[in-house]
Amino acid sequence: MDWSILLLYIIGGALVAFWLLWRYKNRRMIQMANKLPGPPTLPLLGNALVFMNRPEEILNKLGELMETYGDIFRFWLGPELNIVVKNPTDVRVLLSSTKVNQKGPVYDFLLPFIGGGIISGGPTWRLHRKIAIPTFSKKAVENFFPVFNKECEELAKVISQKGPATFDCYVDVLRSTTQSVNQTVMGLSKEDSVNLTRLEEFIFKTHDMYNLIFDQMTKWWLHVPPIYWLLGKKKQQDYYLKMIDDLTEDIVRRRKKALQVSEPSEECMGGVDRLILSGELTHKEIKEETVTLFTSSQEVAAKVAAGVLMFLAHLPDWQDKVYKEIIEVVGADGPVTNEQLKQLEHLDMVYKETLRYFPIGGMIQRTVMEDISIRDESITLPAGTSLVIPIHNLHRDPRYWEDPNKVMPERFLPENVKKRDPNAFVPFGLGPMDCLGRVYGTALIKTVVVWVLRYAKLEPAISLDNIRLNIAISVTSYDGYNIKASPRNGRINGLS
Repeated sequence: MDWSILLLYIIGGALVAFWLLWRYKNRRMIQMANKLPGPPTLPLLGNALVFMNRPEEILNKLGELMETYGDIFRFWLGPELNIVVKNPTDVRVLLSSTKVNQKGPVYDFLLPFIGGGIISGGPTWRLHRKIAIPTFSKKAVENFFPVFNKECEELAKVISQKGPATFDCYVDVLRSTTQSVNQTVMGLSKEDSVNLTRLEEFIFKTHDMYNLIFDQMTKWWLHVPPIYWLLGKKKQQDYYLKMIDDLTEDIVRRRKKALQVSEPSEECMGGVDRLILSGELTHKEIKEETVTLFTSSQEVAAKVAAGVLMFLAHLPDWQDKVYKEIIEVVGADGPVTNEQLKQLEHLDMVYKETLRYFPIGGMIQRTVMEDISIRDESITLPAGTSLVIPIHNLHRDPRYWEDPNKVMPERFLPENVKKRDPNAFVPFGLGPMDCLGRVYGTALIKTVVVWVLRYAKLEPAISLDNIRLNIAISVTSYDGYNIKASPRNGRINGLS
């Protein structure tokens, strides 16, 4: 017999034996999974071939499966059982449970970049989150407003002088939110903030880094190390890791040096300082959480703020409503306060519609640590299952959102909110692993919008019907956040 044929028999036999052994060990999970609807599976692969799509098509594929199998269905990625749950009531029950408070296996692909901490989960996430929480409290955010106001006014001056040409406002907004985050969450001085190693390179490469991570999450062949290396992905990863290391080393070094001289007051202390002073983290862990706090603050805030500005540019009636409200509540000049932001109801509606349309997380995954039942115990998710919550699809479910693909801030008028299941809108997640920076981010984003609208009149660049979505962890505008701007009410060179 030909040795090559014999080798194929041996490999095939080993795979069959592995598959049969796995099925025997996991027979209970398989039996429980078979009670749920879902696409037919292949041996060893499960439903992996179903998801062999471009990253931007993954959520569309999930949507197609939901139309076929309903709000709860299962699919297998190799030996990993995933159960998708979209019903709002079930989502709240599951995400609020202590039985589902560990991140799912897809977050393992974040580990080389940010370690096993606050976002990616792991044994230390509770402790690290507890240390960082005071930086994002309402009291702390109140003390950050002087920085917010200063940086956002500078941004408003820049945008108001753009002229008639179309531009991507995300670029300018990102630079502004980066400076705000550096001088608050990172605890840096303005001088240190503008001189950080590889800062400019990092903030504009983060999106490409997330694309790489999402590719690895969604393309099974990239899980094979030789293929990952041959396709040049390992080289890209090493580049990003070096860039992260250089930036975070500089931030932590500067803060450790500053803390030897004096400590900031408790109410104004940044997250990096808290991590350092706690004495609970190694130098490596501090750097990992530094990049976590950095990117989850400045980049996320910039995406959402740019989305709000783009929607206001394309919805002139809403821009007028928001602007008039700003003048009535805040005034044409002077600093913005958090109390004033809370009174801007029209701005809040546009902000929420932006979060619905461009969710911070397109989908989230959790590991079921213990069996958990829903719907009067008629459905049980077995321990070891990966729970998938398709936030993007939930936010566009026509049962809760009329014309879900249209931008309509009026969805969030009080009378419309009352008609809708409150759990159909979960932009910050739920439960113990919800978004840490929701108060901070909301304040910074709204401050950006107030200052920009006081200085600039925004105009559309394209039709909102032509927005293409990009899925790479969060949902963003594929073609950027393009608008036009001109000085408002005779403001010239940033002066009234």
